[in-house]
Order: sequence, then structure tokens, then C-alpha cells
Amino acid sequence: MTDVSLIIPAFNEAGIIVSTVRELDDFMRTRLKGRPFEIIVVDDGSTDGMADRLAEVKMKAVKVARHKRNRGRGAAIRTGFAASSGAYVLTLDSDLSYSPEHIPMLLSPLESGEADVTLASAYHPEGTVRNVPFTRAKLSKWGNRVLSAGVHGQLHTLTCMVRGYRREVIDELELIGDGKDLHIEIIQKANLFGYKIAEIPATLDWRDKARAKRIGKGWRFPLFAMSGTIASHLVYNYLLRPGSTLVLPVMFLGLVVLIGAIMLATTWIATTVSRLGEGFFFALYSGLRDTLISGALTLTIMGGSLFILLIFLAFYFQSHQSKKQYEELYILLARANGRLKRLERDTKG
Repeated sequence: MTDVSLIIPAFNEAGIIVSTVRELDDFMRTRLKGRPFEIIVVDDGSTDGMADRLAEVKMKAVKVARHKRNRGRGAAIRTGFAASSGAYVLTLDSDLSYSPEHIPMLLSPLESGEADVTLASAYHPEGTVRNVPFTRAKLSKWGNRVLSAGVHGQLHTLTCMVRGYRREVIDELELIGDGKDLHIEIIQKANLFGYKIAEIPATLDWRDKARAKRIGKGWRFPLFAMSGTIASHLVYNYLLRPGSTLVLPVMFLGLVVLIGAIMLATTWIATTVSRLGEGFFFALYSGLRDTLISGALTLTIMGGSLFILLIFLAFYFQSHQSKKQYEELYILLARANGRLKRLERDTKG
């Protein structure tokens, strides 16, 4: 049985894929000598001749899976999972921005039983980021901080695909994501099953910044280029922990309602006190009337804020209930599917 499976999802990487595969093969044979391994390159519908370059590779450990069209990083990783046979499965980037030196670091906690999933974390306090454009690096770092709130701050980097998995995790989790949100889906579902997740301080080092955007699209405006990814991550953050997403708008709206109520109450009291000589009840009535007339704008803003606040609170409780139902349903279906897989294997055996 294969001991270690290395999965490389790649799209239009004809210029570097051969050197990447050779570097990994050399590393495994020299640094992890004697351990059976396989390198699975998933060609995600490349159109730049990468398939032809891979066909030239004559290495026993290299396997190639190919999509007829580009389906996304998540789909490529899932294809790699299905094609792998290793007791430990690692996913790596095609340009090795995380060097092969991370492979033993990712494997060690898996082999010792300290973790079921290991993550290469450049945003860990002991991690390092090099040669990444400033704006892109900051967007990514702050995006991961937002996502971290969804897992109670237990992780610093949730979006990196350089990871390690025990075979049990690969076999048990039912994954559906085709895009980059698969990385967060895995963390969400691994947590549901109680798998142990460990972060490994890592070094992200872009070897060639020019490869960041092959066509140059979005290079000057990384926020636009990453908008789709940011949106999907915010959605996942809401699903992971609804309260972390809603807490700021709820606090802001609550503050607006509170300030408005204090302003109206203060005006009413001051107006009432100034007219006590005309009779207590008349002063109360006229003070309230004048306050409502003079504070119409404040009252409108406060009322609108209160209405929206109630909607957010309804979303909050509804989303928590939906999250609970989703988790229960997913666990039940995943367990049922696992039993079907075992039954199928037993039948074939």
C-alpha cells in the first residue's frame, strides 16, 4: 500500500509542472527514503499543453488525472482524493510556494496521532510570508482573520490548500465544493466529526510573482480579482458561526436605537419640567407632543433601526437553528454513506 500521496491540482501550468514533479520526486526519494509514495497531478482542463508536458514525464510514482474542462480547485482536489491510495494524503500547490520542506512537518502530527488534519499556516504567529504583493497579502491575512472568528479563533489560516490528511478523514468526509471554498468546507465538516486539526507554522514564498495573474487581470486591483473568493468566504463564515457575522450590525443598530431613545427621553423630560407650572398631566402631554414633533427625524431613524435590528435578530436565531439541522443531517447522511461504502467493499471482497 502507498504510504504517502501527494496531490497537485494544476491549471495551465505547462511552464513549471515538470520541474515541480521532479523536485517533489527527488525530495521524497532523498528525504523520505524508503517510504512508498505517489504524486498525483490533476490537470484541471488545461489548454496550454500541460497534458503533453506531463506525458513526457517518465516517473513511476507520477500519476495524472485529467478534467475535460476547467472545474475549479475544489473539484481538482476531490478528484485527487478519489485517485489517491496513501495512508496519508497531502495537497500541494503547483508552483511549490510552500516548499517540499513542509511535507515532513505536515506528516509528523498525523503519524504521531496528534492530528487528523494538518494545515500549513503562513499567518500563524511563527509563520512567514515572502515575495507576496503587499495588498494581496493583507487582504488574505485579514480575510483569514474574519474566517477565524467562525472557528472560535482556533486557526490562523483557513484558506491555504497545502495540507495533510489521514486516510480516514478522506474516506469519511463527503465533500461537494468545486471552488476554493472547499478548504473551509473541509474544516467545517472535520470539526463536525471531531477530527483533530493542527496548524503548522509555514513559509509562503512566491517563487515568481509574475505568475500571480497570467493575463495581468486583477494584478493592479487585487480586491476586484479576489472579490468572488471574499464573498464565498464571508458566506462560509456566516454558516460556521452566524453570531460572528451579525454581531457588528446588531451592536451598531442597537446603539442607534439606544442613543435615539436617550435623546427623545431627555427632550421629553426637559420640556415637561419646563411646563410643570401649567399642571403636571398637561406638562406630560404637551412635553410628549412637542418632543414627537421636534424629534420626528430622530424617531424615524430610531424606528427604522429597531425594525432592521429585529430582522437581524430573527436571522440570527433562524441561522443557528438551520446550522444545527444541517449539522445533524450531514452527520447522519455521511455515516449512512460510509456504511454503504463498507458494504460495497465487503461485497466485492
